[in-house]
Amino acid sequence: MDFLLEAQGLRKTYHRGRSGRAEAVRDVSFSLSYGTCLGLVGESGCGKSTLCRILAGLEQPTAGGVLYRGAPLTPGRVRGGIQMVFQNSLDSVNLHMDIFHIISEPLENLFHMRGEVSRREVSRLLEMVGISPGDMDKYPQQFSGGQLQRVCIARALAARPKLLLLDEPLSSLDVSVQAQILNLLADLKSALDLTCILVSHDLEAIYYLADALMVMYGGVIVEQLARIEDFSRLCHPYARRLLAAHDAAETAGDPLPPPAWESGEGCPYHQRCVLRTARCRDQCPPLEERESGHKIACWNV
Repeated sequence: MDFLLEAQGLRKTYHRGRSGRAEAVRDVSFSLSYGTCLGLVGESGCGKSTLCRILAGLEQPTAGGVLYRGAPLTPGRVRGGIQMVFQNSLDSVNLHMDIFHIISEPLENLFHMRGEVSRREVSRLLEMVGISPGDMDKYPQQFSGGQLQRVCIARALAARPKLLLLDEPLSSLDVSVQAQILNLLADLKSALDLTCILVSHDLEAIYYLADALMVMYGGVIVEQLARIEDFSRLCHPYARRLLAAHDAAETAGDPLPPPAWESGEGCPYHQRCVLRTARCRDQCPPLEERESGHKIACWNV
């Protein structure tokens, strides 16, 4: 089977001082089929955004690699093929540029569009995301958070990407606006046959948009579902805890253990896990297929 993207044994280690190191991503491997959306869920600090930045080519992995359309992903190779929509729309745009220039920049750089041709294309992209083309001469500060996130989606689509990385695109928005943006993404995915990775701590959003699911904790993929329809069959202790949590605040409020780099090479979840044994402290379980399309990294499930 051909894959748009394959991650192979990705690791990302950050060094702190002379002796400390933090492994934000730890031996992550997965494949992404054309035209599908992969949901990546986990609490803040689990390595989701770092993994996305590696896939986008914004950071280089410490070990492992990425295949994009069957060839190694190297700096500059992809051009517009992989685009990213960030959590905070206001921080991801140039506040001194109007909306036309924000969206037309990739059009000029990648496709040499200028003048009236560029304005027509910007108008089309704005209409696609639900923004009036008459607003293209406004500046980012004149838009609400939801409107500006639509602009950022339009900018990403301007590059005609094969893969769209959505890094917590809803979390900084009001609940009612979150639903609107989620519906927009679902419509765009269907209309444009987009391949996506949706990063979120919101399981409901993942279930709505994604075709497959990965659960991440402490830099490790702890569970993986090839079919989102098997959502209720999640069984890793951390995944079950996410299912049981009624809101993100409940999850975020639980005290975190020492990060994985201070806890040896064991399972990063072992200090919080009700099923832990001595083996969990010393050895990180591999991600193994227990049944068709369902992988789990746990010694005791």
